[in-house]
Amino acid sequence: MEQILAFVLGVGIALFVWGVVVAFKTANRVNGINTTINDIYQVIRDNDELVNRRIDQEIDRVNQIANDCIRHTDSRVDRLESKITAKEILKG
Repeated sequence: MEQILAFVLGVGIALFVWGVVVAFKTANRVNGINTTINDIYQVIRDNDELVNRRIDQEIDRVNQIANDCIRHTDSRVDRLESKITAKEILKG
């Protein structure tokens, strides 16, 4: 009876130690995976920031081009208007 009890206690202790070792290994792997996930999130945030900055720059560039076009068109219309007005005055 004592031998059976000693055997069961020995196996129980061995299984307990094995379980603790497995738990620590699993916790270590989970920490590694969490670190990797955080690194991936950081890369995504950085890329998102770069894309947003690039979009803002492109919006500014397009606005500048539109303003330049409007200024150029206004200038041409003013010149045409002055020519038309000058010819009417000469004819009149």
